[in-house]
This record gives sequence, C-alpha cells and structure tokens, in this order.
Amino acid sequence: MAAKRRVDLMLHVDNSSSVPLYQQVYEQISSAILTGSLAAGDKLTSIRKLSADIGVSHTTVEQAYLQLATEGLVANVPRSGFVVERIDTEYAALPRTVNNQALEHARENRNRDAFFAENKTGGEVRFDFSYANLQPDSFPVDTWRKLTNDVLYRAHCPELARYSSTDEPNALRDELARYLARVRGVSCHPEQVIPQAGTSDALATLFQLFDPGRDVLGMEEPGYSTVHEVARRLGFSMVPLPSDQGTEAFLAALDEQRPSIIFTTPSHQFPTGTLLPFDARTRLLRWAEANDAYIIEDDSCNEFRYTTRPIPSLQSLDAYGRVIYMCNVSKVLSPSLRIAYLVLPPTLLARFWDRFNFAHPNVSWLDQEVLARFIAEGHWDSHVRKTAKGNHLRHDELMRCLREGFGGTIGISGVDTGMHLYVTVRNGMSQQDLLASALEQNVKVYGTSRMWFSKPAPENNIMIGFSAIALSDIEPGVTALKQAWLA
Repeated sequence: MAAKRRVDLMLHVDNSSSVPLYQQVYEQISSAILTGSLAAGDKLTSIRKLSADIGVSHTTVEQAYLQLATEGLVANVPRSGFVVERIDTEYAALPRTVNNQALEHARENRNRDAFFAENKTGGEVRFDFSYANLQPDSFPVDTWRKLTNDVLYRAHCPELARYSSTDEPNALRDELARYLARVRGVSCHPEQVIPQAGTSDALATLFQLFDPGRDVLGMEEPGYSTVHEVARRLGFSMVPLPSDQGTEAFLAALDEQRPSIIFTTPSHQFPTGTLLPFDARTRLLRWAEANDAYIIEDDSCNEFRYTTRPIPSLQSLDAYGRVIYMCNVSKVLSPSLRIAYLVLPPTLLARFWDRFNFAHPNVSWLDQEVLARFIAEGHWDSHVRKTAKGNHLRHDELMRCLREGFGGTIGISGVDTGMHLYVTVRNGMSQQDLLASALEQNVKVYGTSRMWFSKPAPENNIMIGFSAIALSDIEPGVTALKQAWLA
C-alpha cells in the first residue's frame, strides 16, 4: 500500500504509570486508527522522530509499531515506513456489550424439565430425595489427593508432555478389564475398554459408529432420558420398547419394531428398578443375533443390591458379540469426575478405530491414571462396600417411613436395589401437582415425564431417591411429603 500522507499525532506517555510505555504508544495509535482519526494509507511518524518527540527509546516505539503490524492495523511498506491498513471503522465502533434482553429471554425459555433444572432445584430445598447425587462428604478426598501426588511427584511424567491416542494401552483400561471380569463377568481385552467423559459422551461416541439414516434405536420406555436426548441430537429415529409392562411386552415390541440398536438397563431398569430375568436375557441375545442388531447394556447401579448379590451382566452371557457394555463411576465415586467407559465387541472396535483413529482420548491422562491406581490398590472395592452400606441403611429407612406414613396410598417398586424408589401415588394428584406441593413443603422429589418419548408419562409415578439425603433427614422429609400429599 502506498502512503498518502504522513500524519503526526499528539501522543504522550506517563512514566509513572504501571502500563508499559510501548503499550501506551500502541493504545493511542490503535485508538486513532479504529476511530478514523488515521485513515487507510496514512503514514505513521517515523520511529526515530516519534521516539525523540515523546522522549522514549527507539525500541519502545518499534515495539508499539510491531504490535500494530501484527494485529493488521498497519503494514511496514518499503520506502514508506509504517502505513495504516484499510479498517472497517463503522464495525469497530459497534458497542461490545452483552444483549441482556436476549440473554434473559434465553434464560426464561430454557427447558425447566431438563436434568440440570431439577438438580438445581433439589439443591435449594431442605429435603432433597435425589436419585442421582451422592452424599456431600462421600468423595475419598484424602486417598484421591495422595494418589494424585504419587502420580505427579514421581521422577518424571512424560505422558503429560505428549498427546496420547485412543487405541493406546494404559493402566486404566487394564484395571477396568480385570475388574469387570472379576465382578461383572465381562469378557474382554483391555483394548476393548474405551474410557469416555461421562455417559452422554460415551453415547455420542457410540452412536457415531452407526448410521442414523439406516439404524433405528429401540429405547426402553420409560427409560434413561439422556439416551433419547443424545440420539435425537444425532438424528436417530427411535421406537419404544415398553419397560413397565413385563418382559413379554418388551420382547414382543422387538419383533414389531425391529430396531437395529437396543438400549436396555437389564440389571436395574431405569427408572422402574425391575430386573430382566435370565430367560428374557437369552431370548434378547438370540433376537439380536438373528436380526443383526446390537444391544447397549447400561450397567449403572449394578453395585447396589441390598438383599442379594449383584447378578451377572448381560455381556457375560453374550455368545455372539452383540452386547456393548457401558458403565460409569458417577453412582459410586463422583458424578462430577465425568468418567464412563464402553466395552466394544471386536466388530465395533474395528469400526471405532477406523472412525476415531485420529481422535485424542476425552478423559485426561491424569484422571485415568489416578482412577487406575484407585482400583488397583483396592480403594474402589472398599468404597463400593462403604457406599452400598450407607445406601442400604437409607433405603430401609425410606421404605419404613413411606410404608408407615402412606400405607396403601402409595405403591413402591424397584426395592432392594439402586439409588431410588419408583413410587405410584394414589391421591388423585397429577404428577405436576405432586412435585409442586412437595416443593411447597421444602421437599424435592422427581418426576418421570422426561423418561417417556412416544407418549405422555403416567400422572402418578415419581421417583424418590435416597443416595444424597442424610439418614436423619429421611423421616422428617417423608413427614413433610405426607403433609403435601395427604393433608
């Protein structure tokens, strides 16, 4: 760009200011360009002259000019010096303020049925019968801190200085493969274990191994809402598989709907808490093989059975390589760690490596390494026992209080397992009325409307959890519910 004219600005610097001198020069010239005081083609004062005019070093002015050139405000033109570039000064003059009206509109119209909203409300009341959160002091902070320090304070951590790959063996995959074989009967090699940043990310990764234009998801209804939220986001069609009408209805729906992907929670159906019997499991596996379908087994809450031992996983029965096993650490260790994992059958593992060969793991190396040590040193097993014991006590207390307080007014299913009870309230109230009247008494219980996607939820079914509430708060919390629903 050829210079049109030289423009000398009246610049000044404050030697007592904490702002560096070059930055003071830069800011004044930048402001002049953006406001139009300096136009495209104008030539800046030479470095030597400006340094003499304002009493600063040659280096100070040069550094300011170089910063302007780096940002594209000026160009260093041979035989002309630094020349102002063409700038859209009208756009530069537009205010940089947040559109508060639009922001408030977005806040007001945010989906209040979403998990974030109900979870937030639960944290604001006296009695929160959450079905997802844990005891506030349950995380093993001291053990986790020690393990983290052990990892970081060893001689060196080369893993922190390089990228890792999705198919790279690591300690967590080894430990999970051993643990799952020992506790859940899962048959797999470490390469098949894919750590993910929470269940929703695991589902998003998994669904990308299928074709939304061809593959149809068979979804339990009622069922885990995150699944159909992620599937819908990725463009998959869904068909309902009834989970509250018995196994024959569930299996009959498979023949009718013929999905190519089946999502199920066989060891603890969410939210009803029912169990898929052995015969139904084998029939489901045979159906998947005969119809070239894959089964996603979500094994969350498998650790919590209070009158019997945990039952084997569906994957442990799989003779065809049709089951994708999925679980997480949220129900035992911490929801906020955002660590879940998939166990892919070999056919899908090959597809995963093909489609995610250039992807980096979405769980940090440090979190994976610490969790691996947590499992390897026996802390996970002891923490499961401790958590299950506490849940068992709160489960029994909640059952006692509900039966004594409500009698035949309520029906309860999903007992002796999981982190919540599936409750039918027979007082004539709608689900919305049940939730609202409980809130008026400073109690949060949880609706099931998000668990249904093909038809409205039954009005009188709700979830009452016991994983997060203090044992001493259960009886007064149920008393407050009785006041809300029976007074």
